Amino acid sequence: MLKALTQSPKPVRHRRQNIVDEEKTFEDWVRRQINVRECCKFVKKKDHKDDPICKCGNKRSNHLPRTVEMTPDAKWDQPSCTTLVENCAFGKINFSGVDTTTQPQYMRIAVDNGRTETIKKLERLFTEFWKLNEPDLLISVTGGAKSFNVSHDICGSFQQGLLSAAKSTNAWLITGGQNCGVMKLVGDVIGRSIFTSKICTIGVGNWGKTWRREMLLNKNRIKYDREPDDHPKSREPMVNYTLDAPAKGYAALDPNHTHHFLVDDGTAEKEGIEIDFRGELESLICNMFTKDAVSLPMVTIMIEGGMQSLDQAVSTLRKGKTLVVLKGSGRASDILCYGFEHSIEVERENEDGEMIQERVLTESCKQEMIKLIDKDFAKYRAQGIVEKMINAVMEISSYRKTVTVFSIYNPEPLDFYILSSLMQSSAGGATRMRQMRLAITWGHARVAREFIFARKEYKFSTEELNSLLLFSIIKQRTEFVKLLIDYGANVREFVTQAHLTRLYNELRTSTGGYRLLQEKRKKEKLDRG
Repeated sequence: MLKALTQSPKPVRHRRQNIVDEEKTFEDWVRRQINVRECCKFVKKKDHKDDPICKCGNKRSNHLPRTVEMTPDAKWDQPSCTTLVENCAFGKINFSGVDTTTQPQYMRIAVDNGRTETIKKLERLFTEFWKLNEPDLLISVTGGAKSFNVSHDICGSFQQGLLSAAKSTNAWLITGGQNCGVMKLVGDVIGRSIFTSKICTIGVGNWGKTWRREMLLNKNRIKYDREPDDHPKSREPMVNYTLDAPAKGYAALDPNHTHHFLVDDGTAEKEGIEIDFRGELESLICNMFTKDAVSLPMVTIMIEGGMQSLDQAVSTLRKGKTLVVLKGSGRASDILCYGFEHSIEVERENEDGEMIQERVLTESCKQEMIKLIDKDFAKYRAQGIVEKMINAVMEISSYRKTVTVFSIYNPEPLDFYILSSLMQSSAGGATRMRQMRLAITWGHARVAREFIFARKEYKFSTEELNSLLLFSIIKQRTEFVKLLIDYGANVREFVTQAHLTRLYNELRTSTGGYRLLQEKRKKEKLDRG
């Protein structure tokens, strides 16, 4: 007993440390942290050849081996008839027969991971495993998919403006990720441009509605994307994916997106299960890149679309973000533009006896909007589509400062209106500094002059002006250098050893200034001999 008591205690290995050690590779981390949902109770809905279909929408052959067989009259509901299981679909996609330089990362992910308290785990995915560069702007694109019918001029204006905005600001893009509608429009312009290889374009889609999703299961992997001798942390499974015409009710993945999240809840027939997850993901990204207590700027662009696009627009505005709507693109976008432009503000008493302001339509305008809704959505009348759309449009119309209507007949391009909408959205010192840095990055001095310097409620300090002047020189924005000097930046106070040293270190090797500094340095070395 004495011997046992005098022995040195063995070092305690904590469970958390064990988990970290076992999550060194991407594959280990996904299997431990990112679950998926599967149906665990088969309730036959209908026969389908030799493979009957469950009320979850999946064939019997697509169920887990331990699935419980229920009687056809049994009740099926998603919470009690599905279960979380280990992830079986993630890695990289090789699009067979498609001329693309990208091999997108993809991940199936249970809708449960979209909750605010659990989605933060994706921070490690973005930074450590996917190694994404920090963005200066998040652009979320929503709109039509299968019923997409937009004129060539509007599509061209949208693509040109989006590409200009993304290139200028190192933006991340988020869409539904499908190879149809506005999502394909985004993918095509990213895929065609030789300058966009580093633009992060994330698709957030519905696993159950993804065409040929069985090809994405890891059991069908063709290889690892690196040889075993390479660093194990970088090794990821890769699958082949055939891009062909999908069956009705399904959509194929777009090959030009760089990343795909495929959200599932254990069913194969539900529409829109990815919407809440997408909203939480956008919030996570904005909060990840907070600077000076100000989150990453975000704008949602709406082109054409239906009720889901209106719902997403409402969600965006409730979070204090900005919305740009393309007028003339059709369907929900045009209905929204009509309501936004024709609604009037009235004062009324609420249930607590307080006087509040709200937007309403006159009876004649309301009837005109109903006609617009019936034109494209008459078949959904029984589902209350008219009331839902009018309510959504009226709520969106109340956000006068954060909604911008863009038309191709406007004198300025789309990217100008995107930046303008961001400039109008907030006030306050920290926000103004981030907006100014965004305007400098974008190269739109006129926007800064009209939406920031023209406002009297905020004055930049000497320290802030010097910081912006330094940033303008690094970005080689001469218009902003002149603008800041006119506003009050003192060049004599700016020229300090600290600023000159930082300029030398920050200027890129491709700039003329850097080359001149290097030549001067070489000359000094030669002179010293």
